Amino acid sequence: MSLEKIEKLRQEIERLEEQYEKANFGNMFNKSKQDQLYKKIKKKKKELKALEESAS
Repeated sequence: MSLEKIEKLRQEIERLEEQYEKANFGNMFNKSKQDQLYKKIKKKKKELKALEESAS
């Protein structure tokens, strides 16, 4: 069960990182979208780390 959650989080982080990269080019002068995505990525990575540690 936790392995499925870990994989889902990894996929979600990858998807958010792709959106972040697109936001870099599409919204060069709109930093708020980039900031929102960065915060989401950071939060998800923290969740992933906690899950990986608890699964070990």
